[in-house]
Amino acid sequence: MKKGNYGLDAPGIVSIYLVAGAVCLISGLRLSVQTYDYGWLIAVGLILLAVGGYMIYSSKCGKYKMREKILKRIAVRENDTALDVGCGRGLMLNGLASKLKTGKAYGIDLWSHKDQSGNNTSAVMKNAKLEGTADRITVQSADMRKMPFADETFSVIVSSLAIHNIKGDEERKKAILEIARVAKNGCRIAILDIAHIQEYADILEENDCMVERLDKHLWRMFPPASVLFARKQKIPVYTSKK
Repeated sequence: MKKGNYGLDAPGIVSIYLVAGAVCLISGLRLSVQTYDYGWLIAVGLILLAVGGYMIYSSKCGKYKMREKILKRIAVRENDTALDVGCGRGLMLNGLASKLKTGKAYGIDLWSHKDQSGNNTSAVMKNAKLEGTADRITVQSADMRKMPFADETFSVIVSSLAIHNIKGDEERKKAILEIARVAKNGCRIAILDIAHIQEYADILEENDCMVERLDKHLWRMFPPASVLFARKQKIPVYTSKK
């Protein structure tokens, strides 16, 4: 089975690191021919290039390892109805679908090229065909702050490196509240992100979800990411019989 192409995360930032690193390194080497006072410029260039390279590694290798860790933890069942919030080119979505037989995996996104290179529905479906999951996925354009799904639709929900792109605490809260809303009772939830992970955990716990595990600052990815695992557990409301 061929592996899909899931693009480069934050391509603009990666380009800045690589270009700035190359400029600093070349300038430092040229100036150091005349004097040793510019060794610091060489060091800065090497650091910037290393950061850019680490980000490329994160996109091409690190996030695959994180996907496998997440899928193993949430234990996707063959008949699950799964949702990938901010699916991008479909890395997590196709990972979910690969575990399904009678179930279905849904992906939503607004397709920002700033957040991921080549980010569009065609790329998702191309990757799905390569990985043999096209018959088990549905992809649509939708804002995670206002999802087009009924309450308690999904038994598994994941989100990878997406929610932090929403600006403002209250706007991000809307996305987390939507995740809680569309989750069935017992739904397994996993959120991987580079920022605000404790914020997400607090909101979930205030909305019928129990955070089971929170792993912070995982260096398989750069910037270092954190992941939370939660489960929706609605507490039954009992009324006394008269």
